[in-house]
This record gives sequence, structure tokens and C-alpha cells, in this order.
Amino acid sequence: MAKLTLAGAAVLLATAAGLLCWLSRMSGSAVAPGVIRGTEALDPRLAMIRTLQAMGPAPSLGDQAKVFGRFVGTWNVNYGEIAEDGKVTHFKGELVVGWVMDGYAIQDLFIAYPTAKHKERTMGTTIRFFDRKSGKWRVVYVEPPTNTVVELTGGQVGDRIILYGHDRDGALMRWSFNDIKENSFVWRDEKSRDGGRTWRLTEQHYMTRRLAAR
Repeated sequence: MAKLTLAGAAVLLATAAGLLCWLSRMSGSAVAPGVIRGTEALDPRLAMIRTLQAMGPAPSLGDQAKVFGRFVGTWNVNYGEIAEDGKVTHFKGELVVGWVMDGYAIQDLFIAYPTAKHKERTMGTTIRFFDRKSGKWRVVYVEPPTNTVVELTGGQVGDRIILYGHDRDGALMRWSFNDIKENSFVWRDEKSRDGGRTWRLTEQHYMTRRLAAR
């Protein structure tokens, strides 16, 4: 067997690096150092998540991408649930938001951390996409632990985002994003049982963006 000289090893390494770069260009995405493309297939449980994610909005969304695109990232949440007698129950959690499905939709995860009453965290997810025919955003929220499925429509109204739908009991529901700033906003859930003449605030959550460590 021929001996591999230092120069020969360098040539082989350079050739391998060049091959990886070529594969990266052909696939349209970068190959991370030390990772050979295709190794993700070793864990098929991750295949759907890898395919679902998108790095940004589809260009065809235009300015509509800004409506919800500004919330991409992770937020610390101070949840507040308001009883009919006005008592507020607070608990902590997080909100994670990102583009999915080639950038045609944006998805979030509302996560509530475990409490003394609820020993496990709870989680719900929202899918939002812009309906060109109606000119509105369509929203579907799913929370499996509580058998909840909610559909709403709406969009930007002045400096707020307002969405309307009905809860499980048939009451008119209004979700809104308020006091929107770069690193904070307030999310509200309101209910009406008289066709929108009066509203009762049932949930008010304070969101603060989780900034990257420096």
C-alpha cells in the first residue's frame, strides 16, 4: 500500500472540502462544519420539523409579511387570566414564533410553565396565513390538552392587530395585539355575549422579547 505523505493528505482534505462546498451550492444551503448533509436522515423524527421551518416569509406576501413577521423569535410571557369577579391569576411561560411552510404561514407556540396546580407545562399552537381572496389573515389555534380549536380572521387595524372569531361556547371573541414595540407587546382576549355591544376582558398577557446573550 502506498504511503500517504503530508502533502498528499493536504490534497485529499482540500478535495473533500471542495466537494462539500459544491454539494452545498447544489442544494442551495450551507453545510455546517463537521456535518455531512444527509445525516439528519438518521433520525426520521426530525424530518417533518426540518421541512416545516422557513428562514423568512414568501416574497409574494409583500407588506403583509410585516403584520406578524415582527414577532419572530422567543418571548418571555407573563400570563394573566381574569375571572368574572375580576380576580387575576398570573403564571409564567414563553412564546416562540417563526415562519413555516416555505414562508407562506407563520406559526407560534404558546407555552405555560408548570405550576403548583398544573404539574406539567401546557402548550398551544397557532397557524396564521394571509388569505388573498378575503384580504384578511386567517388564524387557527389548537390546544390539545384542553380539546380547544379556535378559528379567527382579521389583520392590522391602525397600530393594533385585531382578530375575531367564536369560542367553544359560541361567544364572540376578539384577540388583539396592543402597545406593539420592538421588544414588547400586550396580547388580549375579550368575549362578548351581546353581539359585540359590550366586551369582557378574559386574558391579558405581557410579552417581552428574549434577547440573545451578549
